[in-house]
Amino acid sequence: MKRFIPVAVAAACLSLAPTFAKAQAEFNLRWAHYLPNTPFLEIENSFAEAVEKRTDGKVKITGTYAGGLGGAGEILNLAGRGAVDFATSAAGYYPDRLPVWKASQLPFVFDTPKQAIETFKTLREEFPLFDEEMKGMGIRFLFQQPLGSYYFVGPQAGCDTLEGLAGKKIRAFGSEIPKIISAAGAVAITLTTTEMYEAVQRGVIDYANADVGNIASLKLYEVGKNICGPIMTFSGHMMTISERTWAKLPEEYQKIIMEEADAAQQRYLDWVDDNGKNAIKVINDAGIQITPFNADEMAKWKAATPDLVQAWAEDMAKRGKGEEANKIAARLKELAK
Repeated sequence: MKRFIPVAVAAACLSLAPTFAKAQAEFNLRWAHYLPNTPFLEIENSFAEAVEKRTDGKVKITGTYAGGLGGAGEILNLAGRGAVDFATSAAGYYPDRLPVWKASQLPFVFDTPKQAIETFKTLREEFPLFDEEMKGMGIRFLFQQPLGSYYFVGPQAGCDTLEGLAGKKIRAFGSEIPKIISAAGAVAITLTTTEMYEAVQRGVIDYANADVGNIASLKLYEVGKNICGPIMTFSGHMMTISERTWAKLPEEYQKIIMEEADAAQQRYLDWVDDNGKNAIKVINDAGIQITPFNADEMAKWKAATPDLVQAWAEDMAKRGKGEEANKIAARLKELAK
């Protein structure tokens, strides 16, 4: 019996060996995300799952969320160096590395999230400069989140008028959001998405600003009972893959990843409206009603804000890309109409 047991165990292990080997991934890829893993990321998580399923487990994408592998302004650089394989963050956190893509997050240009996504899908197809810029950073664009419209959220009433915003400390990011906050007579405080809850709670800022999906998923309504908006709309964060990782993948896996990226982009367009409605329900169920931003006050605010598309083109001219930037700016305004 003593001799039989090891032999039996060994035989059982050998019988399992082919199944185990088949289940092993050829590529264990690391995905760095700047946001916590909430239902807000369901489309991106389903993308990773679909790639793994379609490659029979040969490509496995493992996510690390909430900046666990680097902050919002770091992880695209990490992907470019090959330190991570996939990275999800927003272009606004990289105004110097992604100045062309910065145009996708200009406030006071778009009316709806779908409009922003469709506009930049067209611009990317018509102007190679978008992909060239990412390639120079060592990353490849996969798809972009159609971010819901932004709202102010904070403990004080008055976020629906310029008078109420005057002198207030308001969360900002990138290089363009501070411009509209200054135009409102407020003070811009740069914060990442995950820093907002504590900043509002501790009084570091008077108002955070985020789309309703993030307000609900990050529970910002717990520390900010007053929510006003919408105030601005633009496209959200981007899913990218490291060019170094891309070059290592067989062509068949590259094809699957791009097909699933295209499918995820379409699912996002179908998802964004329902997500916004569900998020507003969560906020309302918490006993909070959203105050619309006064339309006349919004018109005054936009009139006090410089032409951000033209300012972007002028900035690109200083970088030696003025001719193409002017063409992009003209086409952007045309599409936005």
